[in-house]
Order: sequence, then C-alpha cells, then structure tokens
Amino acid sequence: MSEEKENTKKMLKVLGLSLGLPSTVLGIGLVVVYLIQNNFISTPMGIFIILAVIGNIFWLIFKNLKK
Repeated sequence: MSEEKENTKKMLKVLGLSLGLPSTVLGIGLVVVYLIQNNFISTPMGIFIILAVIGNIFWLIFKNLKK
C-alpha cells in the first residue's frame, strides 16, 4: 500500500508539472518579449531563457517519472 501511495504522489507531481507547462511558457514568453522590446536583453538571450525554463520543466517531469 505504501508503494502505491508513493507512485500516486509521483504521478501527481508529473501531472502538475505537465498541466502547468503551457501557462509557464506563456508567462515566460510574455516577460521575455517585454525585456527584449525594452532592450534589457538580446533576442538570443531571450530564446535561451525560454528554452532553459522549458528544459528544466521537462527534466523535472522525466526525473519524477524515472523514480
């Protein structure tokens, strides 16, 4: 029973990360566009930030699935 609860907790973490991914991409995208338009960061740096955030979320998803 304990192992089943642990698997359920892991799946809920993965589900939460998966459901939060679209809103995270939208939010980080809007912030990066604002920063680029106001010349706070360059376009390649903005793309790097977006990809780093998305990559981090995918890494967390796969890390929780692997356990």
